Amino acid sequence: MEWLAYIILIVLNLVGFFAIFLTTFGTFIMVAGAFIFSWMTDFRILTPQILFWIFVLYVIGEILEYLLVVLGTRKFGGSKASVWGAILGGIAGALLGAPFFGVGAFFGTFAGIFLGACLVEWYLFRDVKKSLMAGAGGVFGRAGSIAAKLVLAFIIYGIEFFRIAGFKPPGA
Repeated sequence: MEWLAYIILIVLNLVGFFAIFLTTFGTFIMVAGAFIFSWMTDFRILTPQILFWIFVLYVIGEILEYLLVVLGTRKFGGSKASVWGAILGGIAGALLGAPFFGVGAFFGTFAGIFLGACLVEWYLFRDVKKSLMAGAGGVFGRAGSIAAKLVLAFIIYGIEFFRIAGFKPPGA
């Protein structure tokens, strides 16, 4: 049964890693894999304390994702309203793009963030340059959030690897 736990952990970690590019749930998939692995191995290798820290890393990633889109949009001159346009546009773009083999969610998210910020900014101020800059800022923020989540994913991998590599079964 333990070999199945390792397979599930590896598969969900790989799926989660690639999902970071396609959706906001990549690190959550990795956390789910760690929890399933822990449960299947009676919490001997990845203890509840380790799972707690992996979950904390996941939460940090979600906070960073939100903050970086907000900061990117605002840094490039977007208004508070265009930040909401970027966030809602990103969600809508991901949902509309998801049926296209998941890959559409990646492009849909970026397009939605750009269009959401851009259209709201244009509607409010009728300034094309300012609108385009707000949209670009949201896109840069999303790209930054992907980079941050990739770093967090590698930290999670490292925690799991060192816990598994250093695990000594009782009596060994």
